[in-house]
Amino acid sequence: MFKINQGRSLIIYPAILVVIIALAGIVCYYPIINSFFLSDDLVLIAIFQQVGPWGLWVNQQHGQSLFFRPVLSLISFLDYQIWGNYPLGYHLTNLGFHLSNALAVGWIASLLVRNFPIGRHYKIVLPYISGFVFLLLPSHTEAVSWISARTDVISSFFGFVAFIAYLIGRNSRYKYPYILSLLLFFMAVLSKESIVTFPGLIILFEIYHYFTHKQDGKLWKKRLGLIIPYLAVLAVYFIWRVIKIGTLVGGYGEDIHLRFDFGHIAQNLIIYPTRTFLPPIFNSSFSLWLSIFWLIVLLSLACTSLLFKSRTPDPSIPPLLLFLAGSFFVAVLPAINVFVSITDTQGERYLYFGSGFASIYLAVVLACLCMNIRLILVVSSILLLIFGLTVQSLNQNWRVAGSISQNILLGMLQDHPNLPAIITAIPDNYRGAYIYRTGLIQGLYLFGGGEKYAIAFNREPGDGPFERVQFTTNNIQTVMHHNLRELDDTILIRQDTPEIYQFNLSNPETSFLPWPKNSLKTLDYEVIKFAPTQYQLLLKNPDLADHLIFYSDGRLTASPY
Repeated sequence: MFKINQGRSLIIYPAILVVIIALAGIVCYYPIINSFFLSDDLVLIAIFQQVGPWGLWVNQQHGQSLFFRPVLSLISFLDYQIWGNYPLGYHLTNLGFHLSNALAVGWIASLLVRNFPIGRHYKIVLPYISGFVFLLLPSHTEAVSWISARTDVISSFFGFVAFIAYLIGRNSRYKYPYILSLLLFFMAVLSKESIVTFPGLIILFEIYHYFTHKQDGKLWKKRLGLIIPYLAVLAVYFIWRVIKIGTLVGGYGEDIHLRFDFGHIAQNLIIYPTRTFLPPIFNSSFSLWLSIFWLIVLLSLACTSLLFKSRTPDPSIPPLLLFLAGSFFVAVLPAINVFVSITDTQGERYLYFGSGFASIYLAVVLACLCMNIRLILVVSSILLLIFGLTVQSLNQNWRVAGSISQNILLGMLQDHPNLPAIITAIPDNYRGAYIYRTGLIQGLYLFGGGEKYAIAFNREPGDGPFERVQFTTNNIQTVMHHNLRELDDTILIRQDTPEIYQFNLSNPETSFLPWPKNSLKTLDYEVIKFAPTQYQLLLKNPDLADHLIFYSDGRLTASPY
């Protein structure tokens, strides 16, 4: 009877915890489940409508794109085939992958601690704490809540499961887990190129395993040789990539990915681990995040110190922490030259894959500092509650951004602005949640404004293997973008002369953003003075005064002049 009950508990308790994890994720991300499309989302769907399943693979979006992501393109196209112009299904896909990733992180933690000389309760609790931490990390809202950031969620799924298959296969007499790992790794890099450092994770693990298990050197070299097929897969990927897109670097270009500014990299080495665990802090400075970084270091040292002072020290835990910390930095290495904001959610998607290993790291540190299973559960529950409330709060920003995006689109479709429309200010983002950095023309095209605004779809040969794919119109000109902090942020207009208009942001914590894609000088107008919170517009044709529109005080507004 005891064995039957024990067997049932091995099934029932994990199943209950999995259900709780799923419910926690749904509750925290519920605000964005049916949130409207934002920015690149609309570009993505419009490309699929016109080009088909490989639209994001070999075609240039808005002039130029060098991303080679066929698996991502296929998954997103299947979403489009099912859901069309309804955002609900796309958000469900993102959330489904995120929930799966949380379970995968817990599984990785289970495989890492299964041979530890620690109590059975710790071995059970640590994986679930790791999965819960990953699920509720405040740094995940951009990757999960923004449809277009699914690149990181989907590629990480394949990366995590590939690592699980490797950990299982390295000790198995069967080859299929190892072959599965190679296949999943290939699918991961075909979803996002940043997973190219995956072989580095395997090298780190084998080094960690060698020093903690004191295995024979010949066996270690043999296992280290397992990395060669992964490098072969990587070589196939790069060859295929060069053939298809004509370049090895791609992405945002060599100016970003090969810009080795060591000051910027040093800052990222401090910002990345701190932002992984903490939400953005508005108006915070780098010095604050440096202090938080040293606090994390001190907690890690305290954890190690307690381990050596305990009666039953486990010498394998400090190397495990080193492995997890090293894995985090290996995972984020491809994004070390980019930007992750400390004041809002922009760019935090680059931390997603690495945060899986950071979540396990945090769970291990909590277990070592608390030294008691009940205390671990209490402390972790408090921490997870804080994380969950923070995620809910941040998701309100994404929900509001979706509402603004939809209202602007409806305003352009229904309020019939005079054509050509000159948009003097349109929201780029709301507290870091993107709105119309791009995608307005594609949104109008998708939702019935193609004829009204005479939007044309152009598809012509481009450089190398590319086609140039663009949606264009002469009836919409965008002068300036701006960010929003509050829904009632207002733009004040003053007419200095019959031809010159002064635009001022009412909120000093916001700014105008003159993106390079915007035309600051055309036959109809010219920006003659610019400052972060104000600019002057010279309207060369005074008859176009009634054509000026902008977003202010929560709505799309026509100029009163």
